[in-house]
Formats: sequence, C-alpha cells, structure tokens
Amino acid sequence: MRREYWYLILAGIFYGTIAPGGQLLIDRGLSLFETAFYRPLIVGLVLLPVVLWNKKLMAGRAALGFFAVYGLIGGLLELAMFAGLALGVPVAIVVLLLYTQPVWTIFIGKAALGEEITKRKVVSAFLGLAGLVCLLQSWEAGAGSYIGIACGLVSGILLSLWVVLGKRSSVTGQHYVTTTFGWSVSATLWLLLLLPLLRLLLPSEDFSGLSLILPAEDWLYLVLVSILGGAVPHLLFYRGLVGVPASVAGIVLLLEPASA
Repeated sequence: MRREYWYLILAGIFYGTIAPGGQLLIDRGLSLFETAFYRPLIVGLVLLPVVLWNKKLMAGRAALGFFAVYGLIGGLLELAMFAGLALGVPVAIVVLLLYTQPVWTIFIGKAALGEEITKRKVVSAFLGLAGLVCLLQSWEAGAGSYIGIACGLVSGILLSLWVVLGKRSSVTGQHYVTTTFGWSVSATLWLLLLLPLLRLLLPSEDFSGLSLILPAEDWLYLVLVSILGGAVPHLLFYRGLVGVPASVAGIVLLLEPASA
C-alpha cells in the first residue's frame, strides 16, 4: 500500500474526534458559532509560526482567489456540520448525513477533475454507507429537527466539495501546509463575515453567540479538538491527496465515523 493511503487512513482516524468533540463543546455551553469558528482559527494560529518561518509556504497572489472560494466552502461546512448537533439531531444521524460525502465526491470528482467513475468506487461508497447505518444503528436514533437534518445533508455535499477542491490544490502544486493554512485563515475570515447574517437568522446566543472570555477548561478542550480534529488530520489528508484520487480519498474518510 502506498504511503499516501496511510496518511489518509490516519487522517480519517483523527477526524473521528470532530463529532464527539463538537458535541462536548456544545454540551459545555459553547454556541454553534463558537464551536465552528474557533476550530479553523486555532488551526491557523498553530501553523502561523511555521508559515512565518518558511515564507515559501505562504500562498501566492495567484492562489488567493482559490482560497477565498475554498474558505467559504470550509466556513459553511463548519456551520452546517455542527448545526445539526446544535438543533438536537442525534450524533448518529448527523454523522450518517455528513458521510453521504463519498457518493457526492464520486460524481463531483468526475465533473471537476475528470476522475473516472468505476463500479468498484460506486459499490465501495454504498457498502460503506450501509455499514455506517449498521454501525451507528441509525434506525434507533430518531430524527430530530428537520432543519437540522437538512443541514446535515448540506454538510455532506459541502464536505465533498471540500475534498475535491483539496485535491485540486494538490494538483496545482500547493504544499499541504499551505493548503491547510490557507483554508484555516480564509474560513475564519468568512465565518466572521457570515456572523451578522447568522445573528439575523438565528438571534439566540445558543447559535450565534461569540465570546472571547471563556473558562480555561473550555479553551483547553477547544485547543485539543482543533489540533486533534483539525491541524493534524488536515495536514495528513492534504499530504495523502498528492497521490490519491479525490473519489478514493472520500471513501477512505469513511474511517472517521468508525473512529468516532
């Protein structure tokens, strides 16, 4: 097995900390926005010294447009991914909807990257989803908010776009540190720009609250979730994408819910 696959496998295992970590933060009283916002912010701060030390890892002007789009998708993904949890949808259903991603990635990868759609990929994706249903026992979880379920489904599509664009970044020769840092900075800025709209649509502090004054224990959990579920797996994932098609990488990421 090529080394790139091992990077993706490890990334999928570390990504498994996102859903339970997000649920933990929400249970501790953090808002939907805080849970979504602080993860890319902390990832960016962790990588900032590395980028400042090696200026070659800073994205060039030609890549700014790409990262503006990629960050918007990343910011919306962060919100949609945690919205279901904040709206009371069981974790099992949120994870299942998020991981409709491999199916979307097979077809979006074909449209955006020209990747071949093979019977093996399609069968693997649907077998993975079937296994996920059994693993999570989703039929016993209940439904929860219909809006939350819609957010979960949207998060699966956004995750697919995120995977495909991550592959495009590797194809254009961007270093995996550059891609991780560019995503984190752009997603953080987009989330700040989207905050007024979120407050208009969801004025409750449970959804759109933002505070810089949090208990030390909350900051500790935020840093742990951001590093274990953000910085580490993103670096592994983007490194693995260098030698693996996006559609295959999307299927490998089905390890995340098993890990969770």
